[in-house]
Amino acid sequence: MKPSEFVLSLPGDPVAKARPRVYQGHAITPKKTLHAEERIFAEFRRRYPSAKPFAGPVGVYAEFWMSKRGKPDIDNLLKLILDALNAVAYLDDSQIQRIGAIKIIPDQLVPGKRPGTTRKRRREDPYTYHGKEYEPHLLVRIKSLPEYDPAKNLEGDES
Repeated sequence: MKPSEFVLSLPGDPVAKARPRVYQGHAITPKKTLHAEERIFAEFRRRYPSAKPFAGPVGVYAEFWMSKRGKPDIDNLLKLILDALNAVAYLDDSQIQRIGAIKIIPDQLVPGKRPGTTRKRRREDPYTYHGKEYEPHLLVRIKSLPEYDPAKNLEGDES
């Protein structure tokens, strides 16, 4: 039976897609980007060794659990996973019809020593989001979406 959804979880800080650098007219993808894409690809193959890419429309949902506030931008985080899973989870990224993404950043304030007080988060504090601890990681869901079937829409339409 063919799965209707692929789910990946990778520990560690999510990595954004970096712009290629141009040297003497040649575009070179930064090693950090290549390594991150290869890591996502390898995890997909480890988890779904014989999976065939979805051929129809797909939806992608991603959670980026970060270790620090600020950069990278969510669109560059998303671009890396979309490119890494192209031709592996889906045949081509033109099939993507729905995208959802959230970037979780650590709380700026954490509970203080005295009950009911808060203080600024320090580097050695655990990562928390709305007071709940977490470890930086990436969570991705790729879901096969139903194809549009005009015949089904006409059956119930009596106008």
